[in-house]
Parts: sequence; structure tokens; C-alpha cells
Amino acid sequence: MARNTSGSHTSATDARARARQIQEQQRKKDGRRRTAVIWGSVLAAILVIGLIVAFVLNRGGDEPAAAGPIPAAANEQGGIELTSATTLAEGAGAREVDASTVEVPEQGAAQQPETIPAAEAPAEGEPSEIVLYADFNCVYCADFETSNAAQIEQWLEAGEVTVEYRMVDFLSAPNNQNYSARAANAAYCVADQKPEAYNGFVTALFGTYQEHGGKGIDNAALTQLAQDNGADIASCVEDGTFRSAVEHTTRQAQAAGVGGTPTVFMDGENWAIGGPDQSFQEWAQSKISG
Repeated sequence: MARNTSGSHTSATDARARARQIQEQQRKKDGRRRTAVIWGSVLAAILVIGLIVAFVLNRGGDEPAAAGPIPAAANEQGGIELTSATTLAEGAGAREVDASTVEVPEQGAAQQPETIPAAEAPAEGEPSEIVLYADFNCVYCADFETSNAAQIEQWLEAGEVTVEYRMVDFLSAPNNQNYSARAANAAYCVADQKPEAYNGFVTALFGTYQEHGGKGIDNAALTQLAQDNGADIASCVEDGTFRSAVEHTTRQAQAAGVGGTPTVFMDGENWAIGGPDQSFQEWAQSKISG
């Protein structure tokens, strides 16, 4: 008797069809997965490129040249010294400086320097010398200025002290558009173009910290603040005229062992070492009084 094979043949055909269908579905799924991986890789690459571009733009194509001018009022350490509230000491003269020539040693554990260049006890009868390393985007520097500026100005006007600001760039970053460097450059611009406005500008600039909270202010605001103090520094700020000088001063500070701000010396002695348990005014007054 003949066997009926039509049913089994149909089942086999259906099974093969289902297998092909499953294979086709799997092929399409694999294709979609490969496409997703490829596009994911492309998007990741685009994101990386975008971050790099954003970083560069945030730096503002902003890396200073190694060499550039420094104001004539700046001394060999890049400091601007006040002999009164409106008078600057004579500096080292107009010149170019090159930050790449300053060797900065490897930084070990953070320590306060015991000495720094060109800071020493004054001769008898001469005013005490305050040297302040500071960063315009440093909250502790802003606090120091807020707490002590009025008293320091009184000492200046009484001829009891001189005050030297060595402004450094420790805290520039993309998220503040390199504010520390831009602000230090602006201060140099004022020292160069309107020396008598320097002290007022520095005090006012530190005074903006409470409002911006570390984000910094833009170039237009820097220019306006200088204008409020009688100085027109618009082109100097936009051109970053003294940015190389800021870098040079910063590297000199690092080479001297200054690793944080504010670092304050008076008559060649570091406040953090000589008077750690005293307020700055108490410590400084004891040195003024002898």
C-alpha cells in the first residue's frame, strides 16, 4: 500500500521556509546592530572632536606666546609695587620676557616657601615691604583683599609700607574662559597706561569675586571696570598684550616655590610661617611697630 507523503513534504517545506524567514530576520537584525554600532562610533568620534574644538575655543585660541612685552612698571619678578595708594615704584623698564626660559622644578608636597626673590627686611628707617602673590580668581585672595585693603591703604598713605602685587595665573580654566590670565593681563594694562589707577582697579577687581563666584567676568566687564577707574585698556585687553608676561610671572612664582595663593611676605618673612596664629593685620602691625 502506497504511503501518503504529501503531508510530510508540506511540513518540511514549511520548516525550511520558517528557517529562511528566521535567518532573514536575524540578518536584518544583525544589519541594524552593525549600523547602530557604526553610527554610535561616528557620533562618539564627532563628540570627541566637538569637545576638542570646544576646549580650544574656550581657551580662545588663547594660549599666549612664550615671549612678549611686560609693562615698564613691572620689576624683575613681574611685580607691581605701590609706594602710595596712587603711586607705583619704578620698574625694570619696558622689555620683553620669555616664559619658556624660566625653569620650574617638579612640585613635591605643598609647602610654604621660606624665602622668595627680592623680598628682604628693609634698611632702618625705610618702610616695610609687603609682597603678595595672588590670583584674581582665588576666593581666599578676594577675602584677603576685602579684609585688609583699607588698612593696607592707610599704611601706604602713612609711608609705613610698600605693597607689591605679583599676580599669577593658577586658576585659569575653560569654564572661566581663562579668567585668571585675562584679569592679570588687565591689571598689567592699567599699570602700563594709568599707573595711578592700579590700586583702585585691583581692589575693584577682587571685589567682583562675590558676584561671579569663580566664573570670572568677560573682557567687556574688565574694560568697563578699568574705565570706571579712569583707564582705557580696551585694545590691551582684547589683544592680550601682556598675557606672555602673566605666564612669565606665574612661572617665576612657581620656580620660587609658590604653589598657592595668597602667599604673603613682609620684610622677607612668610606670614604663613611667621604668624600662622595671627591675623595679617596683627602680624603686620607688629613688624611695622618693630
